[in-house]
Amino acid sequence: MPAYASADDVYLAAGLRGTNEVGTPGDKDGRSTVVLKISGNEVTFAARWNKIGAPTAGHVHAGAKGANGDVQFEFFTESLPASALGVTGTVRAGNDLVKALVDNPGSFYANLHDAAHPKGAVRGQFHRLNKPVDLNGVLHGSNQATLSAQADGAQEVAENDGKKRGDADGRATWWLRPDGSSIAYTATWSGLARVTNGHLHKAAAGRNGPVAADLFAAPKGLPANVTGLAGEAKVPAKVVKRIAANPAAYYTNLHTTDFDGGAVRGQLSGGSFTHPRALTADVLRGSQIYACTQLPAGGFGFTQFGVSAKLRRSIDHSFVAPASGPPQWIAPDGSAVRGTVVTRTPNGDNIPELVLDATQSGANTGLLAHTTQILRLNTTGGVAPTGSCDAGAQVKVAYGADYLFLG
Repeated sequence: MPAYASADDVYLAAGLRGTNEVGTPGDKDGRSTVVLKISGNEVTFAARWNKIGAPTAGHVHAGAKGANGDVQFEFFTESLPASALGVTGTVRAGNDLVKALVDNPGSFYANLHDAAHPKGAVRGQFHRLNKPVDLNGVLHGSNQATLSAQADGAQEVAENDGKKRGDADGRATWWLRPDGSSIAYTATWSGLARVTNGHLHKAAAGRNGPVAADLFAAPKGLPANVTGLAGEAKVPAKVVKRIAANPAAYYTNLHTTDFDGGAVRGQLSGGSFTHPRALTADVLRGSQIYACTQLPAGGFGFTQFGVSAKLRRSIDHSFVAPASGPPQWIAPDGSAVRGTVVTRTPNGDNIPELVLDATQSGANTGLLAHTTQILRLNTTGGVAPTGSCDAGAQVKVAYGADYLFLG
């Protein structure tokens, strides 16, 4: 029995930025979300990134904010395909490390490296979550997929070309979003050797056909512990249009080091389906609003009155009611959530970082419709003025933050 054992899994999350790197500059535009699910000694990870190069390595380090520390375990240490934007996988961790992660997640950080930033492109400290998170939603990101496929080895079709096909133990799920001259993809799998390629082929069920879209390639195979990949591949617009118009004429195919002709295959479907999503949105412009009120200890001082912010993806952030809250986030599609603070983490001279439970308050479909937790991370500014003030006066203090919407 491991040193840390519980009937419930533990979830940790980190919001990574290039500006969090210490000692060597990271990617100033880079962002990533990393979520860990700790089940005994098994750690499942999901990472989704933006505006960095294809990661060459991903690690968990010991170290408080502002300090570098040693690698504790590795997500992967090999370059991922150029089209990739997310990855999932599993690693094993020792008893003492698992206990330390669970007891004090803020003393550990995630770090992604790329070719331009070999010492670290983006970094972020971990926070413990209050509820489970679907890691495949973190892998997938925020966009709604429109096509899907369920793949297995039995759907592979034999061919007299000397290649091996059909892994009887393998399974895969695909979510795809054809748009313009690209196809966004999310593929998750189990029971497979190292995956070497992900393709869309043109052919009806029971027949083999040529590659129509090359989504990703890893000639030597993805790391053996990787169980999912997401990204966006450039595909000629006319091909994208044909796939979107007639998905049943195409099939997905994952190739592995053991099955070079195709390990698991699944025919595309345009039928309606649901899938988890996760979103990270930074503040484009925002203010913390304070009002001068009488303090319990006597005298007057500035206390929280509200917030006014516009987030990426045109999400509006405010209080439901001035002074009393709660905070709310409303997306343009009508989905909306309200938050209840679970934990506060001091962040130097800036407003604290938060973990909040989310309650649905808008449409049951859309960008925020399945959010159960919100994190406010990488905060800058926003602190209330100190000293005396005139009763009833209000002041707005500019702030920045990254908001993670997880479900």
